[in-house]
Amino acid sequence: MRRRHRRAAYGLFVASVAAISVGLSTDLRSPPRYDGAGYSVLGWSIRTGQGYREIAHPGSPLHAHFPPGYPAVLASLWTMTGRSVIAAHLLSVVCTVSAVWLAWQWFRRIERPVVANLLALALAVNWTWANNGGGIQSEPLYLLLTILVLVMAKRPGGVAVGLLLGLSVLTRHVGICLVAAVVLDRCLSRQWREAGVIGLVATAMVSPWIYWLATVKGKSQAGLLQGEGLASLIRSQTLFYARRLPDTLAGPFVEVATVFGRSRWVALIATVGAIVFSLITLVGLIRATRNPRKRLAGLVPLLTLPLLLVWPFTEAGRFLIPLVPCLLVGLVEGFGWIGRFVAWGPTVSNSGSRRLILGAGLILLIALPYPLYSHLTNRAGAQRSTHVDFDLACQWIVTHASKPGTVMTRHPGEVFWQTGRKAIASGTDDLEALSRQLDAENVAYLLVDPDRFANAPPTPLAGLAKAFSRRIRRVREGTVEVYEVSRDSGP
Repeated sequence: MRRRHRRAAYGLFVASVAAISVGLSTDLRSPPRYDGAGYSVLGWSIRTGQGYREIAHPGSPLHAHFPPGYPAVLASLWTMTGRSVIAAHLLSVVCTVSAVWLAWQWFRRIERPVVANLLALALAVNWTWANNGGGIQSEPLYLLLTILVLVMAKRPGGVAVGLLLGLSVLTRHVGICLVAAVVLDRCLSRQWREAGVIGLVATAMVSPWIYWLATVKGKSQAGLLQGEGLASLIRSQTLFYARRLPDTLAGPFVEVATVFGRSRWVALIATVGAIVFSLITLVGLIRATRNPRKRLAGLVPLLTLPLLLVWPFTEAGRFLIPLVPCLLVGLVEGFGWIGRFVAWGPTVSNSGSRRLILGAGLILLIALPYPLYSHLTNRAGAQRSTHVDFDLACQWIVTHASKPGTVMTRHPGEVFWQTGRKAIASGTDDLEALSRQLDAENVAYLLVDPDRFANAPPTPLAGLAKAFSRRIRRVREGTVEVYEVSRDSGP
C-alpha cells in the first residue's frame, strides 16, 4: 500500500511539473498563430454549420489540406464555450499534461521504475513540449493520442487500438507511421489476426477522409511530395534532423551555433557533436526493437524518420515533437550501450540496469538547463512579443480600414481570425501577376509582416507595394505595415 501511495505521489509530481512547465510558456489570451489559425478557422466553420471550408478565403472553398480531427475537437469545444481562445489553450494544456502522465505509465511498463521516473521527469520539463503544449495547434491532441496508442498497443484485441490509430491519422497525417509501427509490432509478435483487425479498423476510420481528398479539388499534403531532386533533399533533410534531434531533447543549442552563430568552427563542432548524439540515439532505437517490451519505442521513430527525410518541409524541427518519448527511450538505450565499453570504476557495477539508470540520470541533466534558463529569462514572453505589431496591425484594420474588400497577407487565417475580413496569400513572387491578382481577388489592403520569425522567406508584398506605388499607398507604419490598394492601374 505504501509503495502504491509513493507511486501515485510521483505521478502527481510529474504531472504537476509538466503543468507548471507548459503553463509558464502559455499565454491563454494569445490568438491562434500560423497553422493554428488555419485549424481554428476550420473549427469555427464546422461550429457555425458551414462545413469543412476555408471560410477565411473569398468563396469559402472546401478544404483538403489539414485533416479534420483537431478542427472537429475545436468545434465541439466551442459549442460549449463559444469562440474562446482561452478554452482552446486550456484544452491543449490538459492534453499535454495528460500525455506526460500517461507517458510515465508507459515508461514504467517498459523500463525499471527508477529509469521510468527519470525519463518521465525529463519529458515533463522538455522545452519543446512546454513551448507547444499550450498552443492552439494539433500537436497537443496528437501527443495525447500517440501516448494512448503506446499504452494500449500491447493489450489483447485490436478494435480500440485501431480506433485510436484512426483518430491519430485524422489529427496528423504522419499518424500513418504510427499505424505501420503498431501493425508491424503485432506481426513480429505473430499476432496476425490482431494486426489485421487493427489495420482494418484504422483504415475504416480514415476512409471517409481519403474519399474527401479524392473528390475535393484542393491542395492536399500528398501533393507536396516531390520526385525531382529527391537525393539532394534527403541529404539536406538528414543533416537538418541530425542537428535538430539533440536540440529537441536538450535545447536549441545546435540551432544557435549553426543558424545564428557567426563562427564556422563553432558550427562545425556543434554539427559533429549533433551527429554523434543522433547516432547514439539511432543505435539505441535499433537496440530497443530487439526487446518485445520496448519494440514500439524503436519502431515509431524508425518508421517516421524516413518520411521526414523525403518531406520537403522541416517546420524548424516541429515534426520531431511527437517522437520525444520514444527518442528518450532510444537515447537511454544508446547511453546504456556506450556504458558497456566504459570503465565505471571499482565501486560502480557495470550491470545493464545500472547503466540504464546512469543514462536516464544523464538525460535528465541534459534536459534541465535550457528550460530553467528559458523560464528565468522569460523566453516565452520574448517570443510572444514578436507578434505584438502584427496584432496591432490587425487591430488597425478593424478600427480604421473603411474600404471593403480582401486583405492580402502572408498568413490569411490569422488576419481573418483577428479582423473578420476575408484574406488571401500571395500566389506568386511575380509582381505583375500579383498586381493582376489584386484586381481579381478584390484586394483592398496589403498586410506586410517580414520579420515575425527567424529566417522567414522574403515576402513579395513589400516589393509589390514599392513597384506599384501609384496604386498602393502605406496607411500604417511599423514593423508590420498596412497598405491600401486602389483600382488605378500601372506602376
